Amino acid sequence: MKRNTLLLGLFILALSVGCADKGVPVVRVTGQVLFEGQPLDEASVTFSPTTLEGREASGRTNANGEFLLLTQGAVRSGCVPGSYRVTVTKSVPVDSRGNPIVFTFTDEFDPKAPPPPGMESGGPVFKSILPDRYGSGETSELTADVTKRKRNVFVFELVE
Repeated sequence: MKRNTLLLGLFILALSVGCADKGVPVVRVTGQVLFEGQPLDEASVTFSPTTLEGREASGRTNANGEFLLLTQGAVRSGCVPGSYRVTVTKSVPVDSRGNPIVFTFTDEFDPKAPPPPGMESGGPVFKSILPDRYGSGETSELTADVTKRKRNVFVFELVE
């Protein structure tokens, strides 16, 4: 009886391994974002499909403005081949006067200390540092055609 149970368990395990989901089929997509000729760090890059076959992919830029796309449900990094509208966003925290807030960290925290100037009414508000047209799929002029047969490296040069 134990032997039959063991064989049945091994059979089910073999079936589940053979039928394992290989995830969404993607190809590697990398690139760089420049703003006014300079690398744009800590920006979000999103590829939104223009057809039903595509699947949204996104990434974040590093200090050199470089990004690598990821697609939800994919086993590895990349993007489903297809045509995409590209949006780029980057927001920074600003105080109540609209000035960027620079956070500094110290070893000591004083909960009784007054809030930084301009933050008396609560937490920071975030403001985009890029022109609005780049952050909307309806107004972004940025596009990308991701293919299976070529190297998918895109450079997006944003201007004011």
